[in-house]
Amino acid sequence: MRHFKGKAVWAVLNRLAMGLGLIALFSAILLFSDLAHRKTASAASSKAGTQAFASGRIVKAAIVYFARDVGTDQCVQGLIDGLNASGFEEGRNLEIRRADAQGEMINIPAILQNYDSSDVDLIMTITTPCLAGACNKVKHKPVVFTCVTDPIAAGAGKSRTEHLSFLTGVGSFPPVGRTLDMMRKLVPGLRAVGMMYNPAEANSVRELSVAREVFRSRGVRLEEIAIAGSNEVLQAVQILAGRDIQAVWVPGDNTAIEGYEGAVKGARDAGLPLITDECTALPRGGLACLGVGLHQAALAAGKLAGRVIQGANPQDLPLAEVAVEEMGISRSNAAQLGIAIPAEYSQNLRP
Repeated sequence: MRHFKGKAVWAVLNRLAMGLGLIALFSAILLFSDLAHRKTASAASSKAGTQAFASGRIVKAAIVYFARDVGTDQCVQGLIDGLNASGFEEGRNLEIRRADAQGEMINIPAILQNYDSSDVDLIMTITTPCLAGACNKVKHKPVVFTCVTDPIAAGAGKSRTEHLSFLTGVGSFPPVGRTLDMMRKLVPGLRAVGMMYNPAEANSVRELSVAREVFRSRGVRLEEIAIAGSNEVLQAVQILAGRDIQAVWVPGDNTAIEGYEGAVKGARDAGLPLITDECTALPRGGLACLGVGLHQAALAAGKLAGRVIQGANPQDLPLAEVAVEEMGISRSNAAQLGIAIPAEYSQNLRP
């Protein structure tokens, strides 16, 4: 009886192992089939773009972004200027369609899938969440991205030359070390800085990992708090203010920038200087900014988009890095906080 039961158990185990093996085999086939489909679709779409350019018909391009703000406007204009430099102009041989995810990551996949199955020749994405969505959802169209902190962290590939076959674009990593240098000059005796980030944003996670090492090596404590929505920014600053910090830092986190007014209020109520990566946000309040020029990065991406439309295969175009530093210091905010602005920043003053 025991021998019979043992044979039955082995039979069940053998059938189970065979079933699991078949599942793994079919999964691998589907994976490689999808990759091959993406390569074929990308090449076909590039060919279609070339034919459109050669035939003189209007080229259709989509721009997908996370939320509408001044920074987004600079990125959009940079893409358009880059396309213009490549010979494509709206109203003549170019039609641009724009889509706003309204600051909600949940909206991004549907927007991308809609354009992926439409008649556009090219999809252009702005911000890391939109690039990450394109990496996972786009299967038929070439993609060019810009205004992204770290495309590798977003899933674009293994390196600048070894990346997903259907996309290319421009990354712009912020100068974290120089930002801390500026903080220490504006706030002598700086011991601790508070910052917030959305762990769902790959760009923020990557910048935070770099910042942890930079701050640790400089002997400055970095207090962190995670947020999930822009409505949490004010409360995050209020919590950070209770941790014996001397400054608040808003990195290039899309969620934090969307709720930037909350950071301004929290920092003002606590009498703390507010520094950000996004110089486009400084007119909304805060002491200073040090980041990268968004228009310059998008301009370079727009030129890459022009090359793709003219027939270049995205797979053959390495991911670029364009990070032109941009700095600004609010004279009025410094006066309110009683902060003396070092002479070396005299060329970077703003109202």
